Amino acid sequence: MTTPLSAQSFVRLLKAPTDPPNPESPPKIQIACAAWDDATIHIPNKHELIAEFILTRLLKDKSKTSDNPVIDARYWSLLRKVLDGSVGAGARGLKVWLGSLLNRTPLAPIIISILTLLGDLPVTEAKELLALVRPCFFVLWPLSVHKIGVETLLECLGAVLNVSAELVNDEILGGICEAIVSSYREALGNAGNKKKLPAIFLQNYLSSWIHAISPSSHLSPQLNKVVYAAGTETLFSLDALRASSSSESLFTALSLPNPPSTINPAIPLLPRLFSTHTHFLRRYRTSLFPTSQNKIQNRENDMRMTSMAFFASCLKLLAGNNLSWEARVGLISIIESERIYASQGVGEVEVVKVREDAVRVLEEEAEEEVVRLALDVLAALARVDYDVIEPVVGRVLPRLILTHPSPSIQKSANVLLSLLLDFHSKTRTLHAYIHALFDACTSLPSIRSLVSPQKFYGRGRTSAILGHTHLSSLTQALRTFLTPTQVKEAAQITQTLKNTFNTYQNLSSLIQTNELEDRSRKKRRKSEPAPPSASPAPPQAMREVDAHALSLSLTLKFAALFLSNLPGSFVTADVRKAVFEAGVWAIDAARSLLCDMTSKISWANQMTGAALLRFAYHLPAWRCGGEQGDMRGLLSVAKMEGAEGELVLEILRFLFAWSSRSETDLEVETVLDVALAYIEAQVENTDGLMILYLIVERWLDLVDAQGSKPSLDRLIKLIFSISPISTRCADVQGLQPKDVLWGVLHNAQFWEMGNIRTSVLAYLTPSPNSLKGSALDQLSSTCCLLLYVPPEYLTKQARVELVRRALEGDVTISSLLHATTGEGAAKSKRKRDEGRDLEDMRQTLMHIRVFLQRMGKLGYLNTSDHESARDYVKHLMGMEVSDNTALREATINLAEFYIVALLRASDKDTSASAACISIFRSLAQSGFLDEESVPQLCVLQLVERLRQDFSVSSLPDSIIVSIKELHAALTPVSHPNIIDTLPASRIIKAWVRHLSFGHWLGVAAISTSGYSQQIAVAFLRNREKCESSAEILGLLFEELRCLPNVDRGMHLDLAVGVFVFSTEAGDIKSLDEVVSSGCKHLSVDDFSHLLDTVYEALESTRFPPAQCVRLVHAAAVLLRDAPQGTLKVVQGFFSQCLNLFIGHVQFCAGPVDLKLACLEFVARQCSDRPAALRPVDLGPIHVLLSKILCGSPIHDSTTTPAVFHTSTTILNALVRLRRDLVVHILPHLGMVLRQLVSCTRSLRPQLAAKQSRIVTDTLPSWIAPSEALGVPEARALARLFTSLTTKSVPRAHMQPNAEQKAESLSKPFAKHAAYVVTAHIDAVNDPLCVMRADVRRELEPGLFSLCQIMGTHSRDAVMVSALDAGGKSVMKALWKEYEKQRYIGKG
Repeated sequence: MTTPLSAQSFVRLLKAPTDPPNPESPPKIQIACAAWDDATIHIPNKHELIAEFILTRLLKDKSKTSDNPVIDARYWSLLRKVLDGSVGAGARGLKVWLGSLLNRTPLAPIIISILTLLGDLPVTEAKELLALVRPCFFVLWPLSVHKIGVETLLECLGAVLNVSAELVNDEILGGICEAIVSSYREALGNAGNKKKLPAIFLQNYLSSWIHAISPSSHLSPQLNKVVYAAGTETLFSLDALRASSSSESLFTALSLPNPPSTINPAIPLLPRLFSTHTHFLRRYRTSLFPTSQNKIQNRENDMRMTSMAFFASCLKLLAGNNLSWEARVGLISIIESERIYASQGVGEVEVVKVREDAVRVLEEEAEEEVVRLALDVLAALARVDYDVIEPVVGRVLPRLILTHPSPSIQKSANVLLSLLLDFHSKTRTLHAYIHALFDACTSLPSIRSLVSPQKFYGRGRTSAILGHTHLSSLTQALRTFLTPTQVKEAAQITQTLKNTFNTYQNLSSLIQTNELEDRSRKKRRKSEPAPPSASPAPPQAMREVDAHALSLSLTLKFAALFLSNLPGSFVTADVRKAVFEAGVWAIDAARSLLCDMTSKISWANQMTGAALLRFAYHLPAWRCGGEQGDMRGLLSVAKMEGAEGELVLEILRFLFAWSSRSETDLEVETVLDVALAYIEAQVENTDGLMILYLIVERWLDLVDAQGSKPSLDRLIKLIFSISPISTRCADVQGLQPKDVLWGVLHNAQFWEMGNIRTSVLAYLTPSPNSLKGSALDQLSSTCCLLLYVPPEYLTKQARVELVRRALEGDVTISSLLHATTGEGAAKSKRKRDEGRDLEDMRQTLMHIRVFLQRMGKLGYLNTSDHESARDYVKHLMGMEVSDNTALREATINLAEFYIVALLRASDKDTSASAACISIFRSLAQSGFLDEESVPQLCVLQLVERLRQDFSVSSLPDSIIVSIKELHAALTPVSHPNIIDTLPASRIIKAWVRHLSFGHWLGVAAISTSGYSQQIAVAFLRNREKCESSAEILGLLFEELRCLPNVDRGMHLDLAVGVFVFSTEAGDIKSLDEVVSSGCKHLSVDDFSHLLDTVYEALESTRFPPAQCVRLVHAAAVLLRDAPQGTLKVVQGFFSQCLNLFIGHVQFCAGPVDLKLACLEFVARQCSDRPAALRPVDLGPIHVLLSKILCGSPIHDSTTTPAVFHTSTTILNALVRLRRDLVVHILPHLGMVLRQLVSCTRSLRPQLAAKQSRIVTDTLPSWIAPSEALGVPEARALARLFTSLTTKSVPRAHMQPNAEQKAESLSKPFAKHAAYVVTAHIDAVNDPLCVMRADVRRELEPGLFSLCQIMGTHSRDAVMVSALDAGGKSVMKALWKEYEKQRYIGKG
């Protein structure tokens, strides 16, 4: 455009029917951009004309396939400029002209178009376009949304559902989508007629909505939540729920055919939809289910019928789908939580169908995950109503025995069994549960799938029903809940066992008879032809015998559990006799079954015999008499080749118990010899390990008392041959070899047994001639064990011998290591073998030196031979072990121990002094003080011991001279160079120790005052990449202490910066320790400077909340470890911080972390230094608490109980420790207590939005309305109320002769206690709030203390003036409970 545009020509160009208006003119958008950018062109209402042009163009051309202006960034960029530049332009405001424009030009089609077309653009271009659309949208949408119909907004919602997955996580687009969905929900709530909306939603948008809210959705959690709410509010609106066909239409749409081999995406959402449907039914219950007088129960039944109809529809959708069991679990859980199911009422058919499907899954042995979910369904049904699953318990329990064990199935099965056991315990019908377990065991042979009973026997032993969790709970229940009548039925159980055993024995005898007949028919002459081969016994018959053996074994286990845990107070003489006879019968049956066999004992007989012996062991039958030959026959069975490990275990356990009797002829030594022989033969198997575990855990005292010394030596050798770090693939019971060893080493009784201790010492101190070959291996295992042996139980002679051998072994292994590492290169295989040998030797050397270090700490090392000590220290320092951290640490600690011992003896013995001088000079002249070398690390660690335990004047001058030589030799190594990057933490530590070393010696340090400053500045510039903030802070404090010429102010400021800007969360504790130790050496001026720096940083508004939290924490640490003489400084700083906290909004109304940091700062001062508090501090403290506890319209997403606990801690400390100050501000205390009581309220469920807002506006911002405070907070508040009546002595700075009398706040607070009690009554009596019963119960002790304080006069005054009828009833109930527990002086 060469000539200036007039207003008329500009309008004509924009409204021309073609674009561009003329063939030679530019496009309209360029004309509009040029006119807007050219400030010299005066066009009235230019912004209105351009905005109308853009919106009209976007609306008309929204469907164009090419050059669509909706996705043209020029239009949105110009629209953004117009909207931003129109503020204050012209006479009319933005809302006036833009509102009238939007009335003529609908915005919704434009928004729908842009959301639809964004998916066609590349992701980068789409995000750039969104950055321009967003500001325009948030100006236009609020002005036009109230004119958009709800059906059009539903179309906008459909566009949101179809947004590209790559863009929806974009923050800009997410904000736009949330605004659209929120507008639709608001319009839906205000719409008068919603009958068409559910049908439109189901027809057009249901599929997109299902995919958008699915667990694999691409929507953000917040957007997912609002989209789900929008859909459910449409589907389950009052009009939709009134239509009886609404649910049918929903499930018809959900059940549309899906692509093959894909699960219906709606199935995972069914529990969520079911819960929401039930919620809407309860919300609209009065409109949906109108009821006449006295027929409220009919309304509940109608609600349940409607919910169960929805549930039935869900089941139809799930039918025939094995992948839907997780949804079934969720549906049943909702029925339980919402209390939908009613016994013998609606929904019984559907629930029974789910139950039968779950049982069928167990019986068909489906996949592991499906079985787990089926068990979860049964557990949920049991929680709904036990009567639902009671008919199928007899079918479920056998399947729990045979189900393949896995951690997930075990967990679900334990939950189900716990529910069954809880029900029978509460109803006192445990005998029925025991009979159900017996029936489950006896029904196992009838199960057709039991093809291999031997295989299923292993499953049964490790199943959940026979697991430790279930059996221990059953044991406790039997001892607690069995009734006397049920105890008398024990005799009937013994008869049942005998009948079951006779059935098994008859079946086994029949098969044996058939085998004998077959063998007799096989005998023939050699001349006769061979008959057809016949098997010894049909496989089906043997499986039947094995199945009966499995059944009998498990039955005996439950019977033993039942009979051995009968309540002693209910056991009569007849029951005791019957139990005793059952045990005798079991012993005789085991003898006849095992000892009378003439051939090889079958697997079934072995398992049955083991079960009988286990049954007899748990009963007192083994205390009866018996023949010796029978017991020795059991020993013969145990020694038989091919005996099962379980049978051997039960035989040995029974015989150990049998031989422990005083009148037995079977010696313990005989049984122990058989057990040890079996363990030695099965040392690599679990069977031998189980028997070793049995001896160690149960019969160790018997073995110690009656076992021979050779047997004890064999036992100790077997135990100690296990490596402490050995691992083995865990068997089904999870027993590891090292578990046996750890159990012995941690058993105090083991070390108190004299005979066993003698064998242990003999094993640990053998008498080898040299330390080569096997003796070296023996030393390695011995030193490893010595780390776990209590040194106090070693005799003096043994300690001396072990220390001597350890020292010799140290020298020998060190020489071997030196010789091995000094050899040349070898072949690769040889290198690998040598590497393993080297690692083993280093590990042994580490064990030796750790053992010597421990013996030294206990005073068992001989340091009187100063020359030997000197030589050993030089030996330790001469070996490089930098690649093994544990060995290096043990070496340094051991060398430090010897050097310190020599230093302690140097003032009395010249030889010790000479040894020290020799060690220090050899270290200084060796040249081994390299970085990370053992000598350097030892010297640096020795510095700390010298500072703590010695002074320069306490050591001889000759030693000081040698130490100074060592310091001079160490200086070039530790001295830092000028750095460009941050050094490693070990270099900083070395320089810190070197500075400390020189300061202790009194040697003038080299001027390196800028070193720590350079490091600190580099850290503050690149703090994200540094992990040595604690070391840098320590260096700053150490230079302040040791160097006289540093810039102290700069150092202190940098120290605060390093502390505050440390980003590593794990460094907080170490930083606190550094500050605590560094502050002790600061002067009053330096400490005051530190506090001033922290306060200035807090007072400025430049730091974000995260750094403010660190600053407040730094202030708390500084006040906690303030140096002496800084009381006035501390008091002034504390008062300044209090005034700062209550004067700046960010501390009281900012993030919850900052609030909590401020409260912890105050709590630490009130608890740790109460004497430093002044009267002027109490007012700000209560103001701070009141502001943090006051109501807020905005709340966090989660509750932070720590704020409440810290507040009660502050008040508790003030009441107990500074009563003299609190007594002057009792009204403030009463107001804060009322606020604390108000915080214990919780929102009544299912309130409307306005009702909820009434309550939530009175809650603090750190309490989420959905997460109310609980029992711990109520207990803390009650403890605070109780402390008001507790007598205490104030902690204040007083004159030495001043008398201090213990008093409480009962009398001063009597006038204010009534207002705190009324706050509790108002909270209980609030119709919009609810106070849980457990919270009220925990508050009772504190409320009783307040009742005691206020007295009857204040109570009567409150009843008359401050309470309504409901409040009076609550007060009467509270006072009645108080009178019940009040002590009145009688007894």
